[in-house]
Amino acid sequence: MKKLLPLLLSAALAACAGQPGERPKLAKKGLPAPGIALKKLIGAPAPELKSLDELKGKVVILEFWATWCEPCVDSIPALNLLAERFRGQPLVFIHITDESEADVREFLKTQRILGWVAPEAGAEVFKAFRVYGRPHTVLINKAGEVASFTRAGELTVEALMRLLAGQRGPEPAHGVPVSTGTGLAEFYISRSSARGGAAQYGPASLEASSMRLEYALEWLYGRIDRFEIKPEAAPAMSASYDIRLRLPAEREAQKREFFLKGLESALGLKVGRTEKEAEVYVLKKAPGGPVNVKERRDYGGAGLNGTVLEVKGGSFSALTSRLKEVLRQPVLDETGAAGPYEYSFELASADPKAADIQLRRQLGLRLERLRRKITVVEVSRPK
Repeated sequence: MKKLLPLLLSAALAACAGQPGERPKLAKKGLPAPGIALKKLIGAPAPELKSLDELKGKVVILEFWATWCEPCVDSIPALNLLAERFRGQPLVFIHITDESEADVREFLKTQRILGWVAPEAGAEVFKAFRVYGRPHTVLINKAGEVASFTRAGELTVEALMRLLAGQRGPEPAHGVPVSTGTGLAEFYISRSSARGGAAQYGPASLEASSMRLEYALEWLYGRIDRFEIKPEAAPAMSASYDIRLRLPAEREAQKREFFLKGLESALGLKVGRTEKEAEVYVLKKAPGGPVNVKERRDYGGAGLNGTVLEVKGGSFSALTSRLKEVLRQPVLDETGAAGPYEYSFELASADPKAADIQLRRQLGLRLERLRRKITVVEVSRPK
């Protein structure tokens, strides 16, 4: 009997654990991800995913979302930034929803998602990954194991880098000294080869992919009406960059000095601001305006989708920047509306009269030609 007991115990444990190599039916951290199939894929190299085994050797981020879920939609710009950051790496973002393909494709006409989109996912997929609310994010490591459950807003570059390095989970390896406190300040800039850009703004933070420095400086100063760029600074100013700047909220007043010192150290650029008087276009409220503008509590992302400017939480300075870019003339914001707001605006014409018509129709705003004192920023690169 004594010899039989260990054998019975081993058999019982094997029955509880399942057969070797068998995938669990419900996702659990540290175990192989459940075996699921995604019958439809948009933006992927294949029209379907028959098994997660096809992605072994890659880090996989499963983002469970819906077009009607406001926090899900708000998370898209941040996920797009990460997708841009890790472009070309063995890493795949899959955005999973149970909505119809037709509804999802209609949504994608106005909202860009970098990564694969899986519409019409069955209830069994949501159940397998313990999706009780959206957004819901699951990280799967290169070995095909569930690394962690999180939310898009909590997903970090560092966590993905650890998974790409072959670690089982997104946490640091045991014994590696890593701060557990909140980062106090950060400045990062690198050349970007991405085709499209996106940005997340905050009062004391900026995270952007493929951004021209003009836009970053406009965020920094609040308003720049004209740039005077010296020839030696032109190559650096014409490039696009991935940028991260973060300061504690109580240090917001120091963000300009912090950013400009970073630019000087990284690119050798010197930036100065002066004021001059000139005739410019002024953005004002039209009668009954603004319209199609939604108030928001927090700052969000802004980006271009073709000829459409999409602002997910910001002021009308993003709009004046877009108008200035297309009209090639200074445009001032005198709407008196601070924001942050959510709105979109389509502009394909460089004709100021056409722009005025579109502003009245789409946003209840208008353009007026007036003489004003303008802000001029000079950028140089001393030898």
